[in-house]
Amino acid sequence: MSGGFIVGGKTTFPVEGLSIRTFAEDGVHRFPSKGKRARAVELVIHETVTRSVDSTIAVLKKRGLSVHLVMGADGALTQHGDLATDILWHASQHNGPSFGVEVVNPYYPSYLKPGLPWDRVIKAPWAHKGEYVLPTPAQAEAVAALVRWTTSASTPGIAVPRVRPGLRDGRFALGLVPAAAKAPLPGVLAHQYFGHADGSMLVLYAWLRIEAGLTPDVAFEEAVKRATGVRRADVRDLLPTPAVA
Repeated sequence: MSGGFIVGGKTTFPVEGLSIRTFAEDGVHRFPSKGKRARAVELVIHETVTRSVDSTIAVLKKRGLSVHLVMGADGALTQHGDLATDILWHASQHNGPSFGVEVVNPYYPSYLKPGLPWDRVIKAPWAHKGEYVLPTPAQAEAVAALVRWTTSASTPGIAVPRVRPGLRDGRFALGLVPAAAKAPLPGVLAHQYFGHADGSMLVLYAWLRIEAGLTPDVAFEEAVKRATGVRRADVRDLLPTPAVA
């Protein structure tokens, strides 16, 4: 665990389970804000189709895009914008109410090469081209830690509720979520709910860790199993049993 995030111009306490370097440190780029707001009510999870933090920053700059956080293969985060006040360009209609994290992942099996930390591929009809490179377990666990902090933070400027708009009738969306066509949609969102086919697997893993209470190893394998070969991930067996009156 290292230092905290910059939120509303102030540095938070360190966040359990996360290693964080912010734009206040030498060598960490800060993207210029496209506007200002008082608070964020959405967390949007992306995956990059790159293989390093540096290449991710370079691609975003080239495309005129920006994001608040970038997560490396080891789960470490760099912060590139104020989570509360900076509006950055990463999520189209959701830019205004959200802060975003780009999780570095080659995504396509053709982008893998020997020596990279990503080494597992699943058949995924929800993924672009039907196959998906899994994030590292360290990344999945860091996303869960980020979601846990975000949805329980008593930090002024962070008002993301403990809500998963992609979960309906005991199944997680691995694709578009109609309600996400408009913003704001407060809660934890995968980019895939309204954009490209990324982020859904990580939203599922975070729910398995936080809400279902599974251990990291079990949660990872359950996420893999439930996201393979399907278009919606069934978690009905893990939902709380309604109390009997």
